[in-house]
Amino acid sequence: MAESLLAAIQRQQIEIAVGELLLASDHYMRISTIERIRHLLAHVDPSLDISKLSESAREELAEIGLLPPPEEDDHEQ
Repeated sequence: MAESLLAAIQRQQIEIAVGELLLASDHYMRISTIERIRHLLAHVDPSLDISKLSESAREELAEIGLLPPPEEDDHEQ
């Protein structure tokens, strides 16, 4: 399914909020931003494609527990 216009806008909002999270140094600001991101993700359009988020956004969301950790290719055997 193609990503809707609403989902694209929501993806941008999530990216912006993650950027704010990365810049926040105050604990309470970080908590507030995490709650805002949690709310955005809870009400996201079903057509949103998480893989279109930037790699740093996906990593940060995984680090704070809002996305599953990225799967790593294990080339060593």
